[in-house]
Amino acid sequence: MSSNFGNFKSWYVQVLEDLYKKRDAGIAVLMVSLPLLERYLRRKHNLAPEDSMAEAAMGGLCTMFPALGSATQARAFWNVYRNGFLHQATVSRSTKGGASLPDGWLTHDIAEPIRVEPDGSFTVNPVLFSKKVISTISGDFASFEANAPPLPQVARRDPVTISSAYLGTGSGRP
Repeated sequence: MSSNFGNFKSWYVQVLEDLYKKRDAGIAVLMVSLPLLERYLRRKHNLAPEDSMAEAAMGGLCTMFPALGSATQARAFWNVYRNGFLHQATVSRSTKGGASLPDGWLTHDIAEPIRVEPDGSFTVNPVLFSKKVISTISGDFASFEANAPPLPQVARRDPVTISSAYLGTGSGRP
């Protein structure tokens, strides 16, 4: 197993697995899963971070989540959930340009990751959505890493003992 895949599992997969057990963690699950999905789609479709999400990436989103049906519907979903949660910590009701978006809902009570309702609104099961994202990336980790900087190596520090002298009890330091 590569160290990058090991980091991916430690930093994301295992943390998400703990969050899945907490019903009220659905928003947090999405807020971790959506950037992972974005990185995957960008790398899979050769998009730089500054590029807008091209139609090919929206087609890739439809491939992962067939309920979305079309790139147009996938873009609406992306605006509602990704742009909403990562910019406003809630679903978006309109685009940056002011166009109305379909309603977005979260529930653990549907048996699919995404459901498009008859009125065009979206319902997402955050755990099933996240599990699909994680399984897709795990099965195609080479795409997740392609043309992108590797996941950073993070050094772990041992806890530091703070002496009373440092706390200002005799050293004159704050």
